[in-house]
This record gives sequence, structure tokens and C-alpha cells, in this order.
Amino acid sequence: MIYLTTDQFDQAVYFDLRKTEHPRRAGGQEQILYGLLGNGVSEVPVTIRSWRDWTDVDFGKGDLFSFVDERTIRRMLGQVAREMELH
Repeated sequence: MIYLTTDQFDQAVYFDLRKTEHPRRAGGQEQILYGLLGNGVSEVPVTIRSWRDWTDVDFGKGDLFSFVDERTIRRMLGQVAREMELH
């Protein structure tokens, strides 16, 4: 579990990584992360696709973004994906 930030009620917002895949693509290897993003009250499924300098973050449906800014979370999850590529 990775702690990201706090929501507007000062609850921890976390990313719980469930599965990682590394399918091959022309010119390299793509990284796909599956997990849950939550704050203890609401959770949403997340899929992060990362390849070279490109990162895409897809969220499932849920009420989490009533408590925390989606753009901030997208940026933070993109950083998580880039850091995981380096390891």
C-alpha cells in the first residue's frame, strides 16, 4: 500500500497495488499496474499504463473524487508508475 496524500477531511488517500504486468510492445516493454485507490470510506479501481514517456491513468466509478482532487491524484499515480519503472 502506498500513501499518496490526505483528502479534504484529513483522511489518508492510498493506492493499494494488486497486480503488475509487463507486456511487450514494439520498441520496449509496457508497464500496467492494477489496484485500488481509496481513503477508507470510498475505493475506486485504478489502471495505470506506462510506456516510455507516456502514462495513462484510468479510474473506475466511485465517490472518492468528492473528497480529493482528481488531477492531483493522477499526477501522483503517474509519479508512482515512473518510480516503479526504475526499480
